[in-house]
Amino acid sequence: MARLIVDVSASARWLGPPVGILRAEREVALQALRRGGAVEIVVHDPLHGTLRPVLPRWRDRLLGPDHVLDTIWVDVRRHLPMWQRLRAPRYPLAMALERARLAGVPLAGAAMARLLGRHMRQPPFVDAAGRRIGVVPWRSALGPPLALGPGDTVISAGPDWQRKGRAFVDLRARHGFRLVAMCYDLLPLVHPEWFFDDDVARFGAYWRAVIPGADRILCNAHCVARDLRDFAAAEGLGDVAPVVVPLGYAPPPAPRSLPDLPSPLAAGRFALFVSTLEPRKGHAVLAEAWQALLARGVPQQASFHLVFVGRRGWKVEALLDRLDALGADPANRLVHLDTAQDALLARLYRDAAFCLYPSRAEGFGLPIIEAMAQGKAVIASTGGAVAETAAGLAPCLDPLDVDAWTDTLGAWIADPAARAPWEARIRDGFRFETWPAAAEHIIAQALA
Repeated sequence: MARLIVDVSASARWLGPPVGILRAEREVALQALRRGGAVEIVVHDPLHGTLRPVLPRWRDRLLGPDHVLDTIWVDVRRHLPMWQRLRAPRYPLAMALERARLAGVPLAGAAMARLLGRHMRQPPFVDAAGRRIGVVPWRSALGPPLALGPGDTVISAGPDWQRKGRAFVDLRARHGFRLVAMCYDLLPLVHPEWFFDDDVARFGAYWRAVIPGADRILCNAHCVARDLRDFAAAEGLGDVAPVVVPLGYAPPPAPRSLPDLPSPLAAGRFALFVSTLEPRKGHAVLAEAWQALLARGVPQQASFHLVFVGRRGWKVEALLDRLDALGADPANRLVHLDTAQDALLARLYRDAAFCLYPSRAEGFGLPIIEAMAQGKAVIASTGGAVAETAAGLAPCLDPLDVDAWTDTLGAWIADPAARAPWEARIRDGFRFETWPAAAEHIIAQALA
């Protein structure tokens, strides 16, 4: 029987709410389960080079924010000899107690807390927001390796280059299944200066294997498809015909379930930028524009704040120092939230005066869609796929033009009427698929 097999290796390892690629990987898996039929949700087992199914009773939990697959001990077994493992017995003992806790054994959680002491405040048992995370052992959550064959279609929608490399291509060569891969961008190859050398090498090796080794490649924007074709031609990898399948968005939760805004924010009195802190995302341009506006007194006169929401990425030490220095003085009216659960993020989108997306290069720009879905005007950039995603519903500025960002941001703060035409465009013209429909389109193209 033909099967649809969806890999969730990255999602199963992720702590907290999904972001970016993780959201897409999870939504494809959830839609595969909704559509029914012969479906397997799997995780790649690096110890044995196989795909193992997630057992049904663990699917929802490992695709949610409150449970994570135990990978520390798997990585230890891969990279450390036995004598070094025996020197650190506390983690295996803690996982034995965690298995008991997840099985409902009384006092197991308390015993583990005593065992780990202060380390209980650190991942993987507690996330960055201090919430308790269930760490699920592999042998509890995963079944035996799947027997793969030519009738199967495997969808790989996660960041495979980070851990799996060419593993799926090699599995396809051995077992003959159809391999469908998602390409969200080729930025480490187009702009290697924004990434670490090892990551660029790993990313390049991955796509040099996948382009000739996959049966179909899906891209989330036309500019990404162009980059993929150009890279394949430059590397002599043959012709590639990627299919463009836009991503979706999650409708906001019901207002009654939303938390309060964090202090000192007030509804309608802040601009919101949602993005991981990375060199390409444009935080530095916004910080410079904001300081210029503070010097003119614009935010102070409007009782207005600038809000950044996003985890720390890489190569951003100088940026973080700058943001920390700005945020330390309440007079600068800058708020940075390292993470936000879905409900808080929905509240921030709902109550923001407008949103910002100054990225210098992007494969899609999902926060633009999330903002417009709540009727919020967005000042966007011309970087990569951003203008394609904005689709004429937002002004798109040069991501390096600090003066343009300063003037436009200042005008929208000082006079809400300046953004009203864009709000009207969004109200009349925003047409985008929610995640179930977008994920179904991805699956349909994978099976075509």
